[in-house]
Amino acid sequence: MSSSNGRPHISSPMATSSTAQTASQRAHDLLPHAPQYSLRGSLPNTPLSVSVISALLGGLVGASIVSAAIPLLSHLGLSGWVWTSSRLGWYGAAMGVFHLLEFWTTAGWNPQKLSVDAFLLNNTNQYWFAHAFGVAEYLVSSTCFPGKFSSGPWTSPVWSLGVIALLIGGQALRSLAMIHASTSFSHVVKAVKHDDHVLITHGVYAWSRHPSYAGFFYWAIATQLLLGNVLSTAMFALVLGRFFSARIKDEERHLVRFFGNDYVNYRKRVGTGLPFFIGTA
Repeated sequence: MSSSNGRPHISSPMATSSTAQTASQRAHDLLPHAPQYSLRGSLPNTPLSVSVISALLGGLVGASIVSAAIPLLSHLGLSGWVWTSSRLGWYGAAMGVFHLLEFWTTAGWNPQKLSVDAFLLNNTNQYWFAHAFGVAEYLVSSTCFPGKFSSGPWTSPVWSLGVIALLIGGQALRSLAMIHASTSFSHVVKAVKHDDHVLITHGVYAWSRHPSYAGFFYWAIATQLLLGNVLSTAMFALVLGRFFSARIKDEERHLVRFFGNDYVNYRKRVGTGLPFFIGTA
């Protein structure tokens, strides 16, 4: 390459190395997030991590939908395998969509808290154990009792539509709660009130004061009903009920301190949206 004075211009190896180093550093830049919200997990908080996780979750959703397409699997001669059941396929799709939407809603309506943690893949070990137990129950029961889904309530179209409605409704309620709360939403209970935290009483919060918890509860129960799990459904209801009961009591203690009588009156007027057996008093 020639310079302006006609002499050949030779790029400096040090400049090239510096440029490459800058590009490498840029690939590992942290995602934007408010300084008061610290990362909770061990996943790298970088655009590279986000792109890889998004691709993997998208692949899970796609593979699960294909697995749920029984006519295609029958044509390929694979429909006899337990792991190719449409129920397991829709379950995998529901899991993938849930974790993608957790990140997308944060990115779209709460970007200052955006980090790799927003995928909720750093959720508690109990969360992953519970879902692993549910998949194990499905595989074992389907293998030991191959006629499980050929009789009983599992074969009823009304039952199937009800479970699907509960699954989609729970997911929609969860995502709408995050959208309507916007910058006031947080995945962790806050003991300190920040400037972006205001009392939300509109949208889905007009009829449920904890719609994100209610949505997650119904979504989680629906995933186990979808798999036809009796034991896991009962376990999910019991464990999640106890968890949300304790969490709501702790969270509302801070909310009363933050918003005073405004929250007290709101709590009297609006329920949690959770089943009656989950006490929050």
